[in-house]
Amino acid sequence: MAGEVSLANTDDIPDLMEIFWEAFSGPGEVMFPHTEGGRKWLQRSFDNFLGRKSYYRPESKVAVVRNLNGRPVAFIIAHVIKPGQNIAGQSWKTRWSRGDDTPDISEQKLAEFFEPMARAHSMVTGGEGHVFVELVITKSTSRGRGYASALVGWATKLADDLELLCYLDAGVRGMGICDRCGFEAQDIEMRYGGPPPCTPMLRSRKQ
Repeated sequence: MAGEVSLANTDDIPDLMEIFWEAFSGPGEVMFPHTEGGRKWLQRSFDNFLGRKSYYRPESKVAVVRNLNGRPVAFIIAHVIKPGQNIAGQSWKTRWSRGDDTPDISEQKLAEFFEPMARAHSMVTGGEGHVFVELVITKSTSRGRGYASALVGWATKLADDLELLCYLDAGVRGMGICDRCGFEAQDIEMRYGGPPPCTPMLRSRKQ
């Protein structure tokens, strides 16, 4: 049924990539270029998210909301982080994909995007196990229908079922959804040495 949350599969990857690229068009193309090399890197990243589990990276889950034709119009990427699992520094390479073997991809630009948020993430969660909501995107023509709220609600239910904390980095537009889903902003500015790039949001374990 349209509007329900379901798990993505590998057949959804082309649509997921197009939604991702739409969200990261313009300035975002510096990190995620809309080129054949950029497409190869993104394809490999989604293959990681939807592929076999690996000891070396968190368990990743991609959930989607579909339209009446069954095609994804919004998606969420969430990771189940085990206690003590590394989430800082270059850990993004284990979740997404290395870029040093891919034309047009700059690992330096990717590091500048991922690693400041990872530093804040690590400060807030420490070594505790948690569900990490890394990305929530809705296609521009499908916004305003509550899909992002439904997807974040799906992630918090996952965390509750696993009896884990839930963490995400929020932008200004996402603060209302975070509030409704029980997240609280974490004040780490002094420890971080200034404002982090996004607002670290933490949701407690279900009591």
